[in-house]
Amino acid sequence: MDYSIFPEVKHCVYEQGWCQLDQLDGAVSSSVPNDCVFESLPAAFRPVPGQAGKDFCYQIGHVSPLPMPTEPQSYTLHISSAGIIIQASDIEGFFYGVDTLAQLLAQAQESQLRCMTIQDHPTLLRRGIMLDVSRGKVYTREYLLELVDLLGRLRYNVLQLYVEHTFDFQSHPDISANSEPLTAEDVFVIQERCEYWGIDFQPNLQSLGHFDRILTRPAYQHLAESDMYWSLSTTSAEALDFLDDLYGEYLPLFNSEWLNVCMDEPYDIGRGCSAVGGQASDELYINYLLRIHALAAQYGKKIMVFGDFLLNHPELLTRVPNDVIFLNWCYDPKPHYGTSELFAKFQVPFWVCPGTGNWNTLFPRLDGAITNIANLVGEGIVAGAEGMLLTDWNDHGAYTQPGPVYFLYIFAAATAWTGVSPLAEDTDSHADAVLGQLGYAAVVRQLAEIYQLPPIWSKNRSQCVMALFDEPILGNSVRGLLPPDALKAYELNLPEGIQPVYERHSQHPLRPVFSIPRKVCERILEITTSTRGLVLSWEKKELKHQFLYILDAFEIMVDKLALSRTILEQFDSGQVSTADLLAFEDAVRLLIRRFIKLQLSYTENWLAVAKFSEINISLTYFARIISRLDYLRDWLLLQREKISRGEAVDTNFSTYQSCGYTTLPTY
Repeated sequence: MDYSIFPEVKHCVYEQGWCQLDQLDGAVSSSVPNDCVFESLPAAFRPVPGQAGKDFCYQIGHVSPLPMPTEPQSYTLHISSAGIIIQASDIEGFFYGVDTLAQLLAQAQESQLRCMTIQDHPTLLRRGIMLDVSRGKVYTREYLLELVDLLGRLRYNVLQLYVEHTFDFQSHPDISANSEPLTAEDVFVIQERCEYWGIDFQPNLQSLGHFDRILTRPAYQHLAESDMYWSLSTTSAEALDFLDDLYGEYLPLFNSEWLNVCMDEPYDIGRGCSAVGGQASDELYINYLLRIHALAAQYGKKIMVFGDFLLNHPELLTRVPNDVIFLNWCYDPKPHYGTSELFAKFQVPFWVCPGTGNWNTLFPRLDGAITNIANLVGEGIVAGAEGMLLTDWNDHGAYTQPGPVYFLYIFAAATAWTGVSPLAEDTDSHADAVLGQLGYAAVVRQLAEIYQLPPIWSKNRSQCVMALFDEPILGNSVRGLLPPDALKAYELNLPEGIQPVYERHSQHPLRPVFSIPRKVCERILEITTSTRGLVLSWEKKELKHQFLYILDAFEIMVDKLALSRTILEQFDSGQVSTADLLAFEDAVRLLIRRFIKLQLSYTENWLAVAKFSEINISLTYFARIISRLDYLRDWLLLQREKISRGEAVDTNFSTYQSCGYTTLPTY
């Protein structure tokens, strides 16, 4: 038999014979203490504590050692009829070798394994997750510790928590006021668990743009570059002193030698107070970056920085110290990116940073994220990337659920390890196994089909969530453009004649919000109906509740669109009766009830993984749609009263007031 090993190993040679596990002679011996490295092994295969030696080696039986591997994080696993031996170049490789043995033992039949020799090592030495804890969910310590355990099992060795204002700075308490921030104690506890798994817990602190939550506070407004209150002034000595305060309190908490200063999307650099000196934005940026580099060095840290600004000014790369790591990010599902080649051309160290596509949506834009991970990581490896940092953002209130994104964590981990994207069935089976929930991957795959339906997919957002919270009469999901036949999911270019819309600050082009046709809604209901029974049978309570919320949200979205169309079509016919209005009022009342129930489910799921703080951002979306539905019900009542007085019904909705709201104000 051939065994299933995840991630797929680079070299495996099956040999003649079998290793009879229950007949091995000799005690288990190891040169590594009995700690978490061995937890995945059956108890009978765990070594006796206190047998530490100088090499990274595990042995049971009387098998002869092979040459020691030399690649970083590499291991050799040899199984013969005489016994089993694992040899590794370092503690990380030893852990991965034991993990591979554990997978094989789990598949052993009749207490035997085929004889084989496996030699393996990761393609990318640094494999990380960056989780946003600043734009919505401030995850609880308990959830983050569970996440670290998951990442350890997936062979990640880097973790960052993206921080803007959500750390409890004692020197500047106003920054995190009312946000229930992470604390120094949280950092210590999470760091200890990371070290247990061999994960480098790296500080991440935004140091230029994305500063609006801080700069809009009275005490810090004078540090802003412009009246956007988005970026720190790059020429302000006070701004640098302020960062020095933050660095001085935050950075010493971490054992890692690295700091991610971010510095992405500085939209207003050079457009405010720093423009007085006449320097161009590129000069302002590079001079500021050099000062940040020196400031971090005072606290013993080297820096990594998101590379989007410098990709537009690549000549500046020659002026950056050679110990800076550039983070090459793009989240679009492109067949080719070309950015890794540019960093390689200037011979600077860089990591690739794909995204999970699990923001501004009800469910991850899975196929686009898979394309993004596979192609960006693949190009990075060819160009000499040193690592991968998978980014999991939480834009506009973190109203997504964390459960579905684990599939992409697993896929990205395997891609970074092997250098090649895994087959779907391999990812599926491993996802079910590592999460302990049979059917998890099948449900993820089926729900992902929703985003293959034009016009649901949209770059950096998804129209399903727009439709869920759309104004029921004037919203774009029923009033918007019909999606043209040429519109395709995950296609960045719009069909001829369709103009993009633009984000307010960044001016990134996005798809307009199209109306969602009936056939699309019918297909969504088919998908949610086919998956609900499986989800209801799940034993993992947290995953089950998150996915049931997602299914409920999709179905409420579809039913809301159907009711909106029915009302609009009836009014458009000009034949609206009292019976029609009574039926509509009752349908709206029931829809309000479902939205309130959905909101309660949403809140329960939130509090299971995150602190109460920042939930107000997303609960505002629920408040808006519930208030709009309540207004619609009252407006329908007014039309019924008109009929009773013998007056004409307002069939063109001229008296219907939206108060300026049509859809989510995220762009």
